[in-house]
Amino acid sequence: MFELDDTQRAFETAVRGWCERELAPAVPALESGERLPYELLRSLGTDLGVAELLTAMGEARLARLSAPAASKGMRSDADPTTPTQLGGDPLLTSVLLKEISRVSPGVALVLISTLGCAMTILERGTAALVERYALPLLRFEKIGAWALTEPGAGSDAFGGMQTRAVVEGDALVLSGQKTFISNAPHADLFAIYARVVRSEGEPVVRPVLVERGTAGLETGPPLRKMGMHDAPTGEIFLHACRVPRANLLGSLGEPTQARGGPALQTLNLERSVMPAMCLGIIERCVEESVSYAKERRQFGRAIAEFQGIAFKLARMELALENARNLVLKLAWAQREGKLDARLASLAKLYCAEQAVAVSLAAIQVHGGAGYMAELPLEKLMRDAKMFEIGGGTNEIQLQTIARSILS
Repeated sequence: MFELDDTQRAFETAVRGWCERELAPAVPALESGERLPYELLRSLGTDLGVAELLTAMGEARLARLSAPAASKGMRSDADPTTPTQLGGDPLLTSVLLKEISRVSPGVALVLISTLGCAMTILERGTAALVERYALPLLRFEKIGAWALTEPGAGSDAFGGMQTRAVVEGDALVLSGQKTFISNAPHADLFAIYARVVRSEGEPVVRPVLVERGTAGLETGPPLRKMGMHDAPTGEIFLHACRVPRANLLGSLGEPTQARGGPALQTLNLERSVMPAMCLGIIERCVEESVSYAKERRQFGRAIAEFQGIAFKLARMELALENARNLVLKLAWAQREGKLDARLASLAKLYCAEQAVAVSLAAIQVHGGAGYMAELPLEKLMRDAKMFEIGGGTNEIQLQTIARSILS
């Protein structure tokens, strides 16, 4: 459990080589907005076989949904296929996201945003929806967005949700607004969470699929942000947007689950992959800092010989080891079907905090050079801050952990 096997190590080497060869040279253009990340995403899928692995899982899910039992209404939503488990091994996903995040956490965010949309369809959709929408996402032929957050509903995403979907015959009519949505400016498909108004009973929160080009759907330009410049983020506007009722993911007859129901499954999964992205930041910062401290000389000796620098490096190494162990445990929990909100929140909270702390420490070790954009550290620090907010703030993670241990 505490080290990669030969297959995982070979995959790590292959991904690192791709990142150094294809991704790293593109980072300046991605950061400035001169280039979009989606072409690189397709290259990643083809060059490393990622799209093939994801598509195979999607097709396996489609086969189960198309089986005779499923056609008689007997399919089980308790048997989800999670597209984040490459080749059936969640640690391969962690390795992929870690390696990409060493160079560009934003491109990793673009990837998990598309997979989050695909996963929602695989878990809740019919065979027709999986075939029409999920498979093109898994092949990276289409770009997806997973839309939950609203201007007035962030941490209280479910209780404060204002986006509505009204059933009108064979259609759903959506109205509302979403914000801070990754891939929104360029996505081909949106999984939009809305409060669906039913003829009987209270409204229920459900995801609804909306294609770009649908009348009543508009998206804003990319928002300016502190970091993650290479991951386009934007707003979604819904004005009497009409889609087929078949685009509803999940049944309206299912019992309402408190505070989000199926959306929490996607959130927990998102929180379980974000630590791997943070690990990539931490790992890169530690490596750069140790190397620099050995080479940089001041007052006649390497700065690594000064206790202040040496102790700082030691604490960075401690954070790296702890983050790595948490990512390994998360992968084990996913593989064994033991992933829960407590563990996902523990890992996300710790790794996010340490990604920020370690990236700041790395800049300090490098001094003025670390503050310059020529080195990757200032970008990694700006990108790291997102993990303390996105996918649930640090405070929400603490709340989840406290509830779990006190219940």
